[in-house]
Amino acid sequence: MDSSDKEKSNKQLFAAVAIVCLLLLFALYYAEYREINDPYSLAGRVIYVSEDISSYHFGMGSNISILGESLSIMSGNGSVDYKNGRMKIAFSSAEDSMNLVVVDENAYFKKNNNSWEKKNLNDQTWKSYDQLSQKNLLLDESTNLSMQRTDSGIVLTAIPDKNNLVQEAGKVGLDLQGDEQLRDYYVRYLIDDETYHIISIETHIEFLMKVQGLMSPVIINNRVDISSYDEEIEIEAPLKPE
Repeated sequence: MDSSDKEKSNKQLFAAVAIVCLLLLFALYYAEYREINDPYSLAGRVIYVSEDISSYHFGMGSNISILGESLSIMSGNGSVDYKNGRMKIAFSSAEDSMNLVVVDENAYFKKNNNSWEKKNLNDQTWKSYDQLSQKNLLLDESTNLSMQRTDSGIVLTAIPDKNNLVQEAGKVGLDLQGDEQLRDYYVRYLIDDETYHIISIETHIEFLMKVQGLMSPVIINNRVDISSYDEEIEIEAPLKPE
């Protein structure tokens, strides 16, 4: 092969490599930015994106409706810093309040106006208060998903696995394996259609239970609003914990 043929062959090889690289870039771009119209693909994208989140803030509120009256169960707010393994949470109800601060593998608890108590952090404590981990578990294991695009974002509705729902209800003292009869339950996510970050999470549980001797409908609603993704957060250990 003379030099001219060799040069021509090299150019063809370089051109082929360039085309392959362009196709790969196009495929990656398409996979990343294509519009998602399938709820299961959307759920996968939300979970995938959440793995790269470094921090977030949240506010939440829960209420119960029974015998025509609606009562607040609990409200709270907090910040989670994945990058530094820190967390700061405050919850309150009509009867008591609870504060939690996680710093350097230690968990600091304070109930009502009592002194701070210091304990070693365990995975269960973190998972119990990390709102994204809790709801992503339900989303990942939901077998019935639907989605709808709105002006506010994408609404993704999930009916979680019943066993997971029973476990979540048990955390707030509700035994759905007893006399109560579960009628309806779902988790509704509002998702930003550009970043795929979760904007809010609404949990709805409706069941029948015996109230004053009669089976009556009871509805529990919980809403978590999530904001300020990936911002720098300053969380320090409380002063003089016991």
